[in-house]
Amino acid sequence: MDSVLISVIVTGIFIVMTSAVGSRIGRSGKPYGVVKLAIHIILFLLITAGVIASAYKLQGVIQDKLYSTISLYATGLTLLTNFIIGIRMTIIKKVNPKLVLVHKRSTFLMGVSIIASIIFLTIKI
Repeated sequence: MDSVLISVIVTGIFIVMTSAVGSRIGRSGKPYGVVKLAIHIILFLLITAGVIASAYKLQGVIQDKLYSTISLYATGLTLLTNFIIGIRMTIIKKVNPKLVLVHKRSTFLMGVSIIASIIFLTIKI
């Protein structure tokens, strides 16, 4: 169980780091800086690997952790949304405020679902 919890916490740390880099990219405006965008994408890949590893490790735990599994799957769905919106924002020449809003809100929901997963992993339900 400790391995799953550590994996989820590290994934949460990567989400915070990615949010910080993303806010810096948002302030700089288009065209996006190559270095900041590359760091943002690399951190995204680390989050993806962390979510997959956490879900895989959670399946190996004998104890019933349904709520943690559901919150990790919610993290995966918001991660997919973030990926699709991020690609669109990179390709489109103009800044679209609606896409930026969806990207920010899905990142917030991703963080909330990771926090929920940590809570559900630590308490006995």
